[in-house]
Amino acid sequence: SHLYVCILLFSILPYIFGSLHLYFKHIFSVRLYQRLQAAGGQDNIIFSPLSVAVALGMVELGARGASLEEIRQAVGFSHLLPGVEFSLLQNLTAALLDDDSHYVIRFANSLFLQEDVTFNPEFLHLMKKYFRADVETVDFSESSAVAEQINKWVENHTDSKIRALLSADDFSSVTRLTLVNAVYFRGSWKNQFRPENTRTFSFSRDDGSEVQTLMMYQQGDFYYGEFSDGSQEAGGVYQVLEMPYEGEDMSMMIVLPRQEVPLASLEPIIKAPLLEEWANNVKRQKVEIYLPRFKVEQKIDLKDTLQELGIKNIFTNNADLSAMTDVEDLYIGKAVQKAYLEVTEEGAEGAVGSGMIALTRTLVLYPQVMADHPFFFIIRNRRTGSILFMGRVMTPEIIDPNDHAFDSM
Repeated sequence: SHLYVCILLFSILPYIFGSLHLYFKHIFSVRLYQRLQAAGGQDNIIFSPLSVAVALGMVELGARGASLEEIRQAVGFSHLLPGVEFSLLQNLTAALLDDDSHYVIRFANSLFLQEDVTFNPEFLHLMKKYFRADVETVDFSESSAVAEQINKWVENHTDSKIRALLSADDFSSVTRLTLVNAVYFRGSWKNQFRPENTRTFSFSRDDGSEVQTLMMYQQGDFYYGEFSDGSQEAGGVYQVLEMPYEGEDMSMMIVLPRQEVPLASLEPIIKAPLLEEWANNVKRQKVEIYLPRFKVEQKIDLKDTLQELGIKNIFTNNADLSAMTDVEDLYIGKAVQKAYLEVTEEGAEGAVGSGMIALTRTLVLYPQVMADHPFFFIIRNRRTGSILFMGRVMTPEIIDPNDHAFDSM
Protein backbone atom coordinates (compact mmCIF):
# COMPACT_ATOMS: atom_id res chain seq x y z
CA SER A 1 0.00 0.00 0.00
CA HIS A 2 2.95 2.30 0.71
CA LEU A 3 4.25 1.64 -2.78
CA TYR A 4 0.83 2.43 -4.20
CA VAL A 5 0.69 5.70 -2.25
CA CYS A 6 4.19 6.63 -3.48
CA ILE A 7 3.30 5.86 -7.09
CA LEU A 8 0.07 7.86 -6.73
CA LEU A 9 1.99 10.80 -5.23
CA PHE A 10 4.53 10.77 -8.03
CA SER A 11 1.65 10.65 -10.51
CA ILE A 12 -0.22 13.61 -9.10
CA LEU A 13 2.66 15.83 -7.94
CA PRO A 14 3.36 17.21 -11.44
CA TYR A 15 -0.30 18.23 -11.69
CA ILE A 16 -0.27 19.82 -8.23
CA PHE A 17 2.92 21.75 -9.00
CA GLY A 18 1.73 22.48 -12.54
CA SER A 19 -1.56 24.01 -11.42
CA LEU A 20 0.14 25.82 -8.53
CA HIS A 21 2.70 27.20 -10.95
CA LEU A 22 -0.04 28.31 -13.35
CA TYR A 23 -1.81 30.08 -10.54
CA PHE A 24 1.39 31.98 -9.71
CA LYS A 25 2.08 32.65 -13.37
CA HIS A 26 -1.46 33.98 -13.81
CA ILE A 27 -0.66 36.43 -11.02
CA PHE A 28 2.34 37.58 -13.06
CA SER A 29 0.17 37.82 -16.23
CA VAL A 30 -2.46 39.90 -14.46
CA ARG A 31 0.14 42.19 -12.85
CA LEU A 32 1.70 42.78 -16.28
CA TYR A 33 -1.71 43.54 -17.75
CA GLN A 34 -2.52 46.01 -14.96
CA ARG A 35 0.75 47.88 -15.58
CA LEU A 36 -0.01 48.17 -19.29
CA GLN A 37 -3.61 49.13 -18.59
CA ALA A 38 -2.53 51.89 -16.18
CA ALA A 39 -0.30 53.36 -18.89
CA GLY A 40 -2.55 52.60 -21.85
CA GLY A 41 -5.36 55.17 -21.72
CA GLN A 42 -7.85 54.18 -24.42
CA ASP A 43 -5.40 52.03 -26.39
CA ASN A 44 -5.69 48.40 -27.41
CA ILE A 45 -3.39 46.06 -25.46
CA ILE A 46 -1.71 42.86 -26.62
CA PHE A 47 1.17 41.02 -24.96
CA SER A 48 2.28 37.47 -24.33
CA PRO A 49 2.70 36.50 -20.65
CA LEU A 50 4.17 33.12 -21.58
CA SER A 51 6.67 34.70 -23.92
CA VAL A 52 7.76 37.23 -21.28
CA ALA A 53 8.20 34.36 -18.80
CA VAL A 54 10.32 32.48 -21.36
CA ALA A 55 12.45 35.57 -22.02
CA LEU A 56 13.00 36.03 -18.30
CA GLY A 57 13.80 32.32 -17.98
CA MET A 58 16.58 32.83 -20.51
CA VAL A 59 18.04 35.66 -18.44
CA GLU A 60 17.56 33.66 -15.25
CA LEU A 61 19.77 30.90 -16.68
CA GLY A 62 22.63 33.39 -16.70
CA ALA A 63 21.79 35.19 -13.46
CA ARG A 64 22.95 34.73 -9.87
CA GLY A 65 22.34 36.34 -6.50
CA ALA A 66 19.83 39.20 -6.25
CA SER A 67 19.43 39.30 -10.05
CA LEU A 68 18.21 35.70 -9.98
CA GLU A 69 15.98 36.12 -6.92
CA GLU A 70 14.16 39.17 -8.28
CA ILE A 71 13.14 37.26 -11.40
CA ARG A 72 12.01 34.18 -9.45
CA GLN A 73 10.01 36.34 -7.05
CA ALA A 74 8.28 38.48 -9.71
CA VAL A 75 7.35 35.67 -12.09
CA GLY A 76 6.11 33.44 -9.28
CA PHE A 77 8.84 30.79 -9.30
CA SER A 78 9.97 31.28 -5.71
CA HIS A 79 7.68 28.47 -4.47
CA LEU A 80 9.54 26.00 -6.74
CA LEU A 81 12.87 24.33 -6.11
CA PRO A 82 15.62 26.27 -7.92
CA GLY A 83 15.88 25.23 -11.55
CA VAL A 84 12.50 23.45 -11.76
CA GLU A 85 11.03 26.43 -13.61
CA PHE A 86 13.19 25.77 -16.67
CA SER A 87 11.62 22.36 -17.24
CA LEU A 88 8.16 23.84 -16.64
CA LEU A 89 8.75 26.57 -19.21
CA GLN A 90 10.21 24.03 -21.61
CA ASN A 91 7.10 21.83 -21.25
CA LEU A 92 4.68 24.73 -21.68
CA THR A 93 6.38 25.94 -24.87
CA ALA A 94 6.81 22.37 -26.20
CA ALA A 95 3.03 21.89 -25.81
CA LEU A 96 2.50 24.92 -28.06
CA LEU A 97 5.14 24.08 -30.64
CA ASP A 98 3.82 20.58 -31.37
CA ASP A 99 4.36 19.92 -35.10
CA ASP A 100 1.00 18.12 -35.40
CA SER A 101 -0.96 21.13 -34.17
CA HIS A 102 -3.59 22.86 -36.29
CA TYR A 103 -2.17 26.31 -35.63
CA VAL A 104 1.11 28.15 -36.10
CA ILE A 105 2.99 29.75 -33.23
CA ARG A 106 6.33 31.46 -33.71
CA PHE A 107 8.44 32.43 -30.73
CA ALA A 108 11.50 34.51 -31.48
CA ASN A 109 13.62 34.67 -28.33
CA SER A 110 17.20 35.71 -28.45
CA LEU A 111 19.95 37.41 -26.52
CA PHE A 112 22.08 39.68 -28.66
CA LEU A 113 25.51 40.26 -27.16
CA GLN A 114 28.55 42.35 -27.89
CA GLU A 115 30.76 40.33 -30.22
CA ASP A 116 33.97 40.36 -28.17
CA VAL A 117 32.29 38.77 -25.12
CA THR A 118 32.98 35.08 -24.40
CA PHE A 119 30.08 33.03 -23.05
CA ASN A 120 30.00 30.20 -20.61
CA PRO A 121 29.52 27.01 -22.73
CA GLU A 122 27.16 25.56 -20.09
CA PHE A 123 24.94 28.64 -20.37
CA LEU A 124 24.80 28.32 -24.17
CA HIS A 125 24.02 24.60 -23.85
CA LEU A 126 21.14 25.24 -21.41
CA MET A 127 19.72 28.02 -23.61
CA LYS A 128 19.45 25.54 -26.48
CA LYS A 129 18.17 22.73 -24.24
CA TYR A 130 15.36 24.60 -22.50
CA PHE A 131 14.45 27.40 -24.87
CA ARG A 132 15.68 26.45 -28.35
CA ALA A 133 16.91 30.03 -28.16
CA ASP A 134 19.71 31.73 -29.97
CA VAL A 135 22.55 33.75 -28.60
CA GLU A 136 23.71 36.06 -31.36
CA THR A 137 26.75 38.32 -31.33
CA VAL A 138 26.72 41.80 -32.85
CA ASP A 139 28.75 44.98 -32.73
CA PHE A 140 26.48 47.44 -30.93
CA SER A 141 28.66 50.40 -31.88
CA GLU A 142 27.32 49.91 -35.43
CA SER A 143 23.82 50.79 -34.25
CA SER A 144 22.08 51.00 -37.65
CA ALA A 145 23.53 47.68 -38.81
CA VAL A 146 22.58 46.02 -35.49
CA ALA A 147 18.98 47.28 -35.69
CA GLU A 148 18.75 45.96 -39.24
CA GLN A 149 20.25 42.59 -38.27
CA ILE A 150 17.95 42.11 -35.26
CA ASN A 151 14.86 43.23 -37.19
CA LYS A 152 15.68 40.80 -39.99
CA TRP A 153 16.16 38.00 -37.47
CA VAL A 154 12.78 38.71 -35.85
CA GLU A 155 11.05 38.98 -39.23
CA ASN A 156 12.45 35.59 -40.28
CA HIS A 157 11.25 33.98 -37.04
CA THR A 158 7.71 35.37 -37.17
CA ASP A 159 6.66 34.68 -40.78
CA SER A 160 7.43 38.36 -41.56
CA LYS A 161 4.56 39.51 -39.33
CA ILE A 162 6.71 41.42 -36.88
CA ARG A 163 8.81 44.05 -38.54
CA ALA A 164 10.87 47.08 -37.47
CA LEU A 165 11.07 45.98 -33.85
CA LEU A 166 14.08 48.16 -33.05
CA SER A 167 15.77 51.25 -34.43
CA ALA A 168 19.35 52.54 -34.39
CA ASP A 169 18.39 54.85 -31.50
CA ASP A 170 17.92 51.80 -29.27
CA PHE A 171 21.66 51.10 -29.20
CA SER A 172 24.94 52.82 -28.47
CA SER A 173 28.59 51.90 -28.12
CA VAL A 174 28.02 51.06 -24.43
CA THR A 175 25.23 48.52 -25.13
CA ARG A 176 26.42 45.02 -24.32
CA LEU A 177 23.28 42.90 -24.09
CA THR A 178 19.81 43.15 -25.64
CA LEU A 179 16.92 40.78 -24.96
CA VAL A 180 14.54 40.31 -27.89
CA ASN A 181 11.21 38.59 -27.56
CA ALA A 182 8.59 38.35 -30.32
CA VAL A 183 5.58 36.09 -30.70
CA TYR A 184 3.14 35.45 -33.51
CA PHE A 185 0.07 33.19 -33.61
CA ARG A 186 -2.08 32.01 -36.50
CA GLY A 187 -5.02 29.71 -35.95
CA SER A 188 -8.31 28.82 -37.63
CA TRP A 189 -11.54 28.75 -35.64
CA LYS A 190 -13.05 25.33 -35.08
CA ASN A 191 -16.35 26.98 -36.11
CA GLN A 192 -15.48 29.56 -38.73
CA PHE A 193 -17.52 32.68 -39.40
CA ARG A 194 -18.99 32.85 -42.90
CA PRO A 195 -17.59 35.94 -44.68
CA GLU A 196 -20.95 36.63 -46.32
CA ASN A 197 -22.43 37.25 -42.86
CA THR A 198 -19.91 39.99 -42.06
CA ARG A 199 -21.25 43.53 -42.27
CA THR A 200 -20.55 47.06 -41.13
CA PHE A 201 -21.57 47.83 -37.61
CA SER A 202 -21.17 50.64 -35.11
CA PHE A 203 -18.72 49.97 -32.30
CA SER A 204 -19.17 52.18 -29.23
CA ARG A 205 -15.89 53.15 -27.63
CA ASP A 206 -15.64 53.86 -23.92
CA ASP A 207 -15.05 57.58 -24.51
CA GLY A 208 -18.54 57.80 -26.03
CA SER A 209 -17.45 57.97 -29.67
CA GLU A 210 -18.59 55.47 -32.31
CA VAL A 211 -16.60 53.95 -35.16
CA GLN A 212 -17.65 51.79 -38.08
CA THR A 213 -16.15 48.32 -38.10
CA LEU A 214 -16.61 44.93 -39.77
CA MET A 215 -18.72 42.73 -37.54
CA MET A 216 -18.60 38.95 -38.00
CA TYR A 217 -21.61 36.83 -37.08
CA GLN A 218 -22.45 33.23 -36.36
CA GLN A 219 -24.63 30.94 -34.28
CA GLY A 220 -22.97 27.83 -32.90
CA ASP A 221 -21.99 25.70 -29.93
CA PHE A 222 -19.39 27.43 -27.78
CA TYR A 223 -18.29 27.57 -24.16
CA TYR A 224 -20.26 30.33 -22.46
CA GLY A 225 -21.00 31.64 -18.99
CA GLU A 226 -22.42 34.65 -17.20
CA PHE A 227 -20.58 35.86 -14.12
CA SER A 228 -21.06 38.47 -11.43
CA ASP A 229 -18.48 39.81 -9.04
CA GLY A 230 -21.11 40.08 -6.32
CA SER A 231 -20.73 43.83 -6.08
CA GLN A 232 -21.53 46.55 -8.58
CA GLU A 233 -17.86 47.27 -9.29
CA ALA A 234 -17.95 45.53 -12.66
CA GLY A 235 -21.47 46.67 -13.42
CA GLY A 236 -23.11 43.44 -12.25
CA VAL A 237 -23.27 40.53 -14.70
CA TYR A 238 -20.73 40.18 -17.50
CA GLN A 239 -20.32 37.52 -20.21
CA VAL A 240 -17.46 35.11 -20.88
CA LEU A 241 -17.26 33.32 -24.23
CA GLU A 242 -14.61 30.73 -25.12
CA MET A 243 -14.09 29.95 -28.81
CA PRO A 244 -11.78 27.02 -29.63
CA TYR A 245 -9.41 27.04 -32.54
CA GLU A 246 -9.10 24.03 -34.84
CA GLY A 247 -7.83 21.07 -32.83
CA GLU A 248 -9.39 22.52 -29.63
CA ASP A 249 -6.05 22.82 -27.78
CA MET A 250 -6.03 26.60 -28.19
CA SER A 251 -8.92 28.94 -27.59
CA MET A 252 -9.79 32.59 -27.33
CA MET A 253 -11.70 33.71 -24.27
CA ILE A 254 -13.64 36.96 -24.59
CA VAL A 255 -14.81 38.80 -21.49
CA LEU A 256 -17.50 41.36 -22.22
CA PRO A 257 -19.10 43.82 -19.80
CA ARG A 258 -22.67 44.97 -20.34
CA GLN A 259 -23.16 47.51 -23.14
CA GLU A 260 -23.42 50.51 -20.82
CA VAL A 261 -20.48 49.47 -18.62
CA PRO A 262 -17.00 50.70 -19.62
CA LEU A 263 -14.27 48.06 -19.69
CA ALA A 264 -12.38 50.13 -17.09
CA SER A 265 -15.07 49.12 -14.55
CA LEU A 266 -14.44 45.43 -15.20
CA GLU A 267 -10.61 45.50 -15.38
CA PRO A 268 -9.97 45.98 -11.62
CA ILE A 269 -11.70 42.67 -10.78
CA ILE A 270 -9.47 40.63 -13.12
CA LYS A 271 -7.35 38.48 -10.81
CA ALA A 272 -5.49 35.17 -11.17
CA PRO A 273 -8.17 33.00 -9.45
CA LEU A 274 -10.84 34.56 -11.67
CA LEU A 275 -9.06 33.37 -14.83
CA GLU A 276 -9.32 29.82 -13.49
CA GLU A 277 -12.94 30.34 -12.47
CA TRP A 278 -13.89 31.42 -16.00
CA ALA A 279 -12.08 28.47 -17.57
CA ASN A 280 -13.70 25.97 -15.20
CA ASN A 281 -17.25 27.32 -15.34
CA VAL A 282 -18.03 28.09 -18.96
CA LYS A 283 -20.45 25.47 -20.34
CA ARG A 284 -20.91 24.29 -23.91
CA GLN A 285 -24.14 25.69 -25.35
CA LYS A 286 -25.60 27.36 -28.41
CA VAL A 287 -24.63 31.04 -28.59
CA GLU A 288 -25.22 33.86 -31.07
CA ILE A 289 -22.00 35.82 -31.60
CA TYR A 290 -21.27 39.24 -33.04
CA LEU A 291 -17.52 39.77 -32.99
CA PRO A 292 -15.59 42.54 -34.77
CA ARG A 293 -12.66 41.76 -36.99
CA PHE A 294 -9.61 43.15 -35.24
CA LYS A 295 -5.87 43.38 -35.48
CA VAL A 296 -3.82 44.30 -32.43
CA GLU A 297 -0.11 44.88 -32.43
CA GLN A 298 1.93 46.34 -29.59
CA LYS A 299 5.55 46.90 -28.78
CA ILE A 300 6.27 46.94 -25.06
CA ASP A 301 9.36 48.29 -23.40
CA LEU A 302 9.81 45.36 -21.04
CA LYS A 303 12.55 47.17 -19.18
CA ASP A 304 10.17 49.80 -17.75
CA THR A 305 7.34 47.33 -17.13
CA LEU A 306 9.50 44.70 -15.43
CA GLN A 307 11.20 47.29 -13.23
CA GLU A 308 7.75 48.31 -11.98
CA LEU A 309 7.14 44.64 -11.11
CA GLY A 310 10.32 44.44 -9.03
CA ILE A 311 12.82 43.11 -11.60
CA LYS A 312 15.34 45.93 -11.38
CA ASN A 313 18.76 44.46 -10.76
CA ILE A 314 19.39 43.01 -14.25
CA PHE A 315 19.01 46.48 -15.79
CA THR A 316 21.62 48.17 -13.60
CA ASN A 317 25.39 48.09 -13.07
CA ASN A 318 24.70 45.82 -10.08
CA ALA A 319 23.44 43.01 -12.33
CA ASP A 320 24.96 39.62 -11.65
CA LEU A 321 24.95 37.71 -14.94
CA SER A 322 28.05 35.74 -14.05
CA ALA A 323 26.52 32.38 -15.02
CA MET A 324 26.38 33.75 -18.57
CA THR A 325 29.89 35.15 -18.89
CA ASP A 326 32.86 36.21 -16.79
CA VAL A 327 32.67 39.76 -18.14
CA GLU A 328 31.97 42.22 -15.34
CA ASP A 329 29.53 45.13 -15.54
CA LEU A 330 27.29 43.22 -17.95
CA TYR A 331 23.65 44.22 -17.67
CA ILE A 332 20.60 44.33 -19.93
CA GLY A 333 20.39 47.66 -21.69
CA LYS A 334 17.27 46.98 -23.72
CA ALA A 335 14.38 44.51 -23.44
CA VAL A 336 11.40 44.63 -25.77
CA GLN A 337 8.45 42.50 -26.71
CA LYS A 338 6.31 42.86 -29.78
CA ALA A 339 3.11 40.86 -30.14
CA TYR A 340 0.79 40.64 -33.12
CA LEU A 341 -2.67 39.13 -33.38
CA GLU A 342 -5.21 39.27 -36.15
CA VAL A 343 -8.73 37.91 -35.74
CA THR A 344 -10.85 37.28 -38.85
CA GLU A 345 -13.66 35.01 -40.09
CA GLU A 346 -11.26 32.13 -40.57
CA GLY A 347 -9.50 32.72 -37.28
CA ALA A 348 -6.29 34.57 -37.67
CA GLU A 349 -5.37 35.86 -41.12
CA GLY A 350 -8.57 34.86 -42.89
CA ALA A 351 -9.85 35.69 -46.35
CA VAL A 352 -12.16 38.64 -46.88
CA GLY A 353 -15.57 38.01 -48.40
CA SER A 354 -16.76 40.50 -50.99
CA GLY A 355 -20.37 41.35 -51.78
CA MET A 356 -21.33 41.28 -48.11
CA ILE A 357 -24.94 40.88 -47.11
CA ALA A 358 -26.59 42.68 -44.22
CA LEU A 359 -28.08 40.37 -41.62
CA THR A 360 -31.66 40.40 -40.55
CA ARG A 361 -31.96 40.34 -36.80
CA THR A 362 -34.03 37.38 -35.71
CA LEU A 363 -35.76 36.58 -32.45
CA VAL A 364 -32.96 35.70 -30.02
CA LEU A 365 -33.44 32.19 -28.68
CA TYR A 366 -29.92 31.73 -27.33
CA PRO A 367 -27.51 33.81 -25.28
CA GLN A 368 -26.19 36.61 -27.45
CA VAL A 369 -22.64 37.93 -27.22
CA MET A 370 -22.65 41.34 -28.89
CA ALA A 371 -19.05 42.59 -28.85
CA ASP A 372 -19.88 46.05 -30.17
CA HIS A 373 -18.05 47.73 -27.28
CA PRO A 374 -14.62 47.21 -25.61
CA PHE A 375 -13.71 43.74 -24.31
CA PHE A 376 -10.88 41.85 -22.61
CA PHE A 377 -9.45 38.67 -24.18
CA ILE A 378 -7.11 35.78 -23.51
CA ILE A 379 -5.68 33.19 -25.90
CA ARG A 380 -4.74 30.13 -23.91
CA ASN A 381 -3.77 26.51 -24.22
CA ARG A 382 -6.74 24.58 -22.84
CA ARG A 383 -4.62 21.54 -21.93
CA THR A 384 -1.88 23.28 -19.96
CA GLY A 385 -3.78 26.46 -19.00
CA SER A 386 -0.87 28.65 -20.10
CA ILE A 387 -1.75 32.07 -21.49
CA LEU A 388 -0.19 32.85 -24.85
CA PHE A 389 -1.82 36.27 -25.25
CA MET A 390 -3.69 38.66 -23.01
CA GLY A 391 -5.13 41.99 -24.02
CA ARG A 392 -8.10 44.17 -24.77
CA VAL A 393 -9.80 45.68 -27.78
CA MET A 394 -10.80 49.31 -27.21
CA THR A 395 -11.03 50.09 -30.93
CA PRO A 396 -11.31 47.35 -33.58
CA GLU A 397 -10.28 47.80 -37.21
CA ILE A 398 -12.01 50.95 -38.43
CA ILE A 399 -13.52 50.98 -41.90
CA ASP A 400 -14.66 53.83 -44.08
CA PRO A 401 -18.40 53.41 -44.63
CA ASN A 402 -18.01 55.33 -47.93
CA ASP A 403 -15.72 52.59 -49.26
CA HIS A 404 -17.10 51.24 -52.58
CA ALA A 405 -16.99 47.65 -51.24
CA PHE A 406 -19.92 48.49 -48.99
CA ASP A 407 -22.02 50.43 -51.49
CA SER A 408 -24.40 47.51 -51.94
CA MET A 409 -25.18 47.52 -48.25
